[in-house]
Amino acid sequence: MIDSGLRIIVLTISVSITAFADGVPDSKASSYREAVRTCLDNLLEHGTDRYGPVHTPMIMSIIDLRTNESPREPEVLDGLIRSEGRLHRRNPGGADLWDDQPLLRALYAMSKLSGESKYGEAADAYIKVYFERARKPNGLLAWGSHIYYDAYTDAPGGDQEGAGPHETLVLCPEWGQMSRVAPEAVRAQIDGMWDWHVVDKSTGLFNRHDDRQKGCDFAFFGGELVSAFAHMYGVSNEDRHLSRATLILDNHWRVRNKDTGLAPDAPSTGDRYDANHSFTTLSGPYAAMLLKAFKSSGEPRFRDAALTAIHAFDKYAWDESANRYHAMLTLDGKPVAQEPKGPRYDAWKPTGYVDIWRVVMYSYEFPLIAAQTAIYAHESTGDDSALRSAKHWAANIRAELPPGPGRRWGDELREALPSLDQTGGTYAENYGRAISFFLGLYRATNDSEDLDLAMALADEAMAKLYTEGWFRGHPAKPYYESTDGVAYLLYALLELSVHPTKIAANL
Repeated sequence: MIDSGLRIIVLTISVSITAFADGVPDSKASSYREAVRTCLDNLLEHGTDRYGPVHTPMIMSIIDLRTNESPREPEVLDGLIRSEGRLHRRNPGGADLWDDQPLLRALYAMSKLSGESKYGEAADAYIKVYFERARKPNGLLAWGSHIYYDAYTDAPGGDQEGAGPHETLVLCPEWGQMSRVAPEAVRAQIDGMWDWHVVDKSTGLFNRHDDRQKGCDFAFFGGELVSAFAHMYGVSNEDRHLSRATLILDNHWRVRNKDTGLAPDAPSTGDRYDANHSFTTLSGPYAAMLLKAFKSSGEPRFRDAALTAIHAFDKYAWDESANRYHAMLTLDGKPVAQEPKGPRYDAWKPTGYVDIWRVVMYSYEFPLIAAQTAIYAHESTGDDSALRSAKHWAANIRAELPPGPGRRWGDELREALPSLDQTGGTYAENYGRAISFFLGLYRATNDSEDLDLAMALADEAMAKLYTEGWFRGHPAKPYYESTDGVAYLLYALLELSVHPTKIAANL
């Protein structure tokens, strides 16, 4: 369903009639910030762990907006699609500090911007108790894409009844804040990642699971390792942490195509397509974490590898005639044309053009993260080629307005959410990332059309997702849901509310 209000604004922008050329109106800024404040207040009042024998300040991943409760067994709804068939990824009946990294960022930002300490204190308390209570037998945290803290049983839950793999993907963690609250626990966690995930300590071969066996060396997990070790180097100044980070970097750097600069997503997976193709996993979350590693350590190799990934994808994936990026490239730079969904694992192959309004949590497609990473690269390094990529991403996003259910999994999503055709819209994460991207692009270009679009997206998100003092994860769902990326939207609205003041990147 096309949202007529957003269509009008987009058409207005296209003919260069801008309503807000002088910035965000005070009334809008106030409404954005107050909506975020109210949602955070509701989370702190109703969203903490009040379940099981032990109550904690952890924040529950799913809140039913009809009851202000976190259900033990939430309705499935879109869960099997967004989680790729793995319902434990939603953290039902529990909390997951990994998925709440963007929520920590929003809480700290609200304390800083409002002067009210309670938000930052809530984030500190969440971190502290999670590091104390949510651990696997091997010492690693029970968080990530397989396991979480089950508030009803007061123990790890999820895959294999809480004994499943430690696997952290995609998100840029708040290592600095976590180290401030629990420095020794963070050091032990990051040292444990070296011990359990790095299979070959001489070559840097790693596995996204903590079983000390050869497995999938996904780029977005390699980026997590690099950023974690670089953070520890920045804290400790111990050369071993920098050596570990650069060793992991080499796992993808040494297998890149030297002519194109394109690297495979998971080089050790043999004949599988992710071993010999490149996706937005590299120019998006992987490059973002390398840039974070550069910021933590000052090591230029991380910056240079990130820029190589961004430049290579832009050069070979951009289709000027279509104003769109291809989603999947051979390592010699050839785009893979649209294919029907294949069987089993091939269902996740992102062929054809990118699907801007992503549905699934992981898979191999991260267009809005790649867009954000391009503008972040320009802001943090001054690289003009990254800005060119950001402008290409802006054109691609505009070509796919208004936000909707996504092309690749849209039919399945409509079947799972019967009211979707009536509500329209997309996930909170998609709104939040797109808003932050266009605001960042406006800072770089001073083109008022970019700021206007950021506000248009924010207004649509407010209209579709904000209800009774809460933000839904999706317009067709009755839940606040952490893994729908609500916190990305909260942070983006805070960014708009204080513009032109710049706060940390919403990655």
